[in-house]
Amino acid sequence: MSYLAYEVELSKRHEKILGQRTALLQQMEEQLESQTKKKKLRAVKFESANERNALLLKDLEAAEDSLRVGLHTQLHPTVIALETKYWASINEQLPKWEQFLLGRTRNPVEERSSRPKKTQNQLLQDNDTFKNTNSQSPTSTFKTPPRCPRSGKQK
Repeated sequence: MSYLAYEVELSKRHEKILGQRTALLQQMEEQLESQTKKKKLRAVKFESANERNALLLKDLEAAEDSLRVGLHTQLHPTVIALETKYWASINEQLPKWEQFLLGRTRNPVEERSSRPKKTQNQLLQDNDTFKNTNSQSPTSTFKTPPRCPRSGKQK
């Protein structure tokens, strides 16, 4: 085979490779444009979702506040006092339960059962105190509090 034929064959191969290269470069540019458009679209969707979530959160907080205000205006003072004592008890017991759940201490219920029991006089004093706090309003206008909807799955 002569050098001229070999040179022509190499030139054709070179042209073919350059054509493939151009086609691949064009595909890469199209893919880049497509990815850029998708990225911009995702950013717009993300921003609108964030705005929607912020509005929903504000609405939920406003509804929660209005329910709290409405709930406390309708409840009897004794119920409100019991609720306050309940949450104080929860706040007092929470650190003990957290330590138990982290595996650092014993079960708080077991610790409570090992405490000395109250004497009869202490129980009577507690009962008298309870009666005195409840006898502040002789005519009770106690209304049954509204039932709270159950969260999660119903049985």
